[in-house]
Amino acid sequence: MAKWFDESILIKYWEDRCEHYTLRGDVKIKSAKRNPSFGRYPDIGENYLSDNTVVPAEIEWATTNFDEHGHDINELRDHNGFIIVYKKNAGFPVEQVVLDKDDIIEWFKEKAKEICTETLQDIDKSIKKSKEPQIYLFYVPKGGNKNFNTAIQNGVWGFPSNNRGTARGLQKLMQIKRGDILVFVREWNSKDKGKGKAIGGRLPAEKYIGTYKEIVGVTVTKGFYEDNKKIWENAEYPYRVNFRKEILFKGSNIPCNEKKLGKSLHEILRKLQVNGSVEQIDSSLMVKLMSLCTE
Repeated sequence: MAKWFDESILIKYWEDRCEHYTLRGDVKIKSAKRNPSFGRYPDIGENYLSDNTVVPAEIEWATTNFDEHGHDINELRDHNGFIIVYKKNAGFPVEQVVLDKDDIIEWFKEKAKEICTETLQDIDKSIKKSKEPQIYLFYVPKGGNKNFNTAIQNGVWGFPSNNRGTARGLQKLMQIKRGDILVFVREWNSKDKGKGKAIGGRLPAEKYIGTYKEIVGVTVTKGFYEDNKKIWENAEYPYRVNFRKEILFKGSNIPCNEKKLGKSLHEILRKLQVNGSVEQIDSSLMVKLMSLCTE
């Protein structure tokens, strides 16, 4: 039997009906706000509780799905978060809230037309937007200097394949086309070097403070394609895009903190450092990066 809905339907349900559920027995969930970018972890960035705290949550069809997605449990554990599941089929390090099947069905009966209309409108909007230049953000970790320089010299950026034969964020990578902009953010360094405990994006947001060695923007000349021609010494990186060798913008020693980056961009970069994927950003965030590069 086909599964017609993905987890996004549970996210919408939770936003509408979260007040029907409680945590730790008697703490009420007053309202919830989903992550503004579907697919980013955690699904629910903010749950407003009756004890005046705000905590994150991840939604899964089943408990065991969490590990399959490779999420960092510390993101929930360090912020008193929880997971929301349709089916509790295993124990878990943080609290699980099990959804009410009958309530989901009743809610969907009420919301079906609205959901259908929103979905079709979003598809129309996405198709129109995809024709315009898009901006893609990548994090390049420490130790990648040689490969990065090779990419810049050749005007080719390559993505690795994992043990399943696909790159992380492959669906987004496949959307990259001629005229789009790639922004490489390189080598985060902690402000607190003395303690030696900083682990980049796995730090809570309030401790993710430091500098980036470099931010580089380039323009795509050939969209996503697959090629095994040898360019880099250590690996093939078969999923590729070409870009102009002339740099669009560039800056060094860029400060990393919420004040300089803004809360949204600061959080995107923190998460990007963990998941090693790609993130699409809007033009206002690119303007912010460009302004930092010219300071």
